[in-house]
Amino acid sequence: MPSSTTTTPSPPPSPPYVVPYGEPAGSVARYALVGADGRLVRAPDLSAVGVFRPDGRCGFVAPAADEDGRCGYLDHRGEWLAEPALPYTERFEDNGLSRFRSADGLWGYVGTDGIPVIPATLTEAFPFRHGLAVAHTEDGAGFIDATGRFVIRPQYAAAGAFAPNGLAGVRVADSGLCGYIDRTGRTVIEPQFDGASPFGPDGSAPVRIGELWGLIDEKGEWVVEPSFTMLKPFDANGLAYVLGGTAGDRFRGFLNARGELVIKADRNRLSEDFRCGLVRFDDGSAHGYLDATGEEIIEQEYEWAEDFDTAGAAVAHHLEPLDEENPGGDPEQARAAAAGRPSGRAWGVLRSDGRFLPVHHLEPLTDAGGWVHGFGFGTGLAAFVTRDGAVAHVDRDGRDVCRVEATADGTALRLVDPAGTTLWETTGPEGTFARVEPTHCQEAHSYLVYPGAPERDVADLAEELLAAAPRRFEPCGLICDSREDPYEPAEPDGTSFGAMSVLAQTFLYAEHQHDFPFLQDWAIERFDEIEAEAIGRLTARFGEPLPGVEVCLRSGDGESCTVWQTGEQQLVLQSYFLVGDGDAEIQLWLAAIAAPHGNAQP
Repeated sequence: MPSSTTTTPSPPPSPPYVVPYGEPAGSVARYALVGADGRLVRAPDLSAVGVFRPDGRCGFVAPAADEDGRCGYLDHRGEWLAEPALPYTERFEDNGLSRFRSADGLWGYVGTDGIPVIPATLTEAFPFRHGLAVAHTEDGAGFIDATGRFVIRPQYAAAGAFAPNGLAGVRVADSGLCGYIDRTGRTVIEPQFDGASPFGPDGSAPVRIGELWGLIDEKGEWVVEPSFTMLKPFDANGLAYVLGGTAGDRFRGFLNARGELVIKADRNRLSEDFRCGLVRFDDGSAHGYLDATGEEIIEQEYEWAEDFDTAGAAVAHHLEPLDEENPGGDPEQARAAAAGRPSGRAWGVLRSDGRFLPVHHLEPLTDAGGWVHGFGFGTGLAAFVTRDGAVAHVDRDGRDVCRVEATADGTALRLVDPAGTTLWETTGPEGTFARVEPTHCQEAHSYLVYPGAPERDVADLAEELLAAAPRRFEPCGLICDSREDPYEPAEPDGTSFGAMSVLAQTFLYAEHQHDFPFLQDWAIERFDEIEAEAIGRLTARFGEPLPGVEVCLRSGDGESCTVWQTGEQQLVLQSYFLVGDGDAEIQLWLAAIAAPHGNAQP
């Protein structure tokens, strides 16, 4: 008999990473595709890219949009399966279908080959769940199968997805009330609720009467009568996020199908969703993660952390400085990270198994409001600001995949691999592209505001102040002062007479300090560096400061000063710290005063 051979299909390749590629301020971001090996898959000519999903043919496919915003579908090689000609496309679901909207505003579904499976004839369409999808026509909402056939005719004002128990919530048109039907369209629970969520895996469903939520079983009987102000749908763990209680006795946490409060937030903050079986919590200063029983699985060792992405990675900031023996991590990687990051600071990637992988970059990239992007955009990468003003894109193992960097003169913006090889670049006139400044962990020079900083020697500024014509002044506070000019004092009795300049300042918003508790310590450390550098330069120019002499230009919640005698004048270097309604300000002032403080001349 002839021998037979079996051909084993080659394993599917990894999907490419989606890398944002910054352009000059005010322009639309573009996206490149980069392989896991650092190879450029597609140049940055896409205005949007969705999540890559297996196409069933040892490849991957994702919705995407070209530079003009027209949508189509790409394969893992960066080639168009379906040319961009649609106004909107959605991610692929587990059944291999993606919703799309046609030019005339109707909805349909395509397969992973980019070819329509269900033509665009629906006024609205939703993802498939348990083999059926909610779809709308002009007659109302119904349910279709994967061929596009209505198995339950469109007749409802609204409908929800089917649950594993074969029931779906619907809102009837005549009364506007909600009930539940089975997969044949038969009414199982009569319409009687103002709102109805899907059944969870353990046979309970959140329903609303008026403004309050309760739980029912599969017969429509109350498990818990309406008493909660909010009750989200059950997740795969069989838990639902809840807000409840009365004034003075509010609570939040997670309920099980019997209405029992399994996890209670108490005074902690608690995320509303489980990711990879874990939910994040914090007490305002340290973050950790709980499992579905409420047990602390990842201890509160992080000053900041995000929710895990679907693959179990999160950006986090370690609470304590890490040494070379980083527990749970790669010692070589820990040493390399420690060599590049600021002293005592440890941003990195936290895995859902508890491993923390430090990175050697300053901090994660943030949006304009200062909030961390992290892994939350489905690209498989998290962006970090480097010490030299580039943006490094880090994978879930904490390793650099590529980086985007501007040249020093701003004439080019480059996409480079970890070895520094240019993958792609764009050019423009000098100053077109700028290096990225960190939002949180800024270097000391970023806080300097005096004229000519940071190149100008602070001792030269002191000489200028000593030579200036004396005027009455009082330093301005950033929190409670409406003044912009220190030479327009608000309290004449507390003013000095001479000249002054603000050397450095920062303002820390309460909201950011609440989410990033380390910000204040970081800023104080940098201001200590600035103050020490200024003392050294002023001492070199004007000699040793006066021992035991203190001159307070303005008092706050914390201040310190150093004073030099220069002829008839005193040179005063004062740090100033003030807190108001959770906000905080730090300033460093340099002043030449013509008379001891408190004896200001008219």
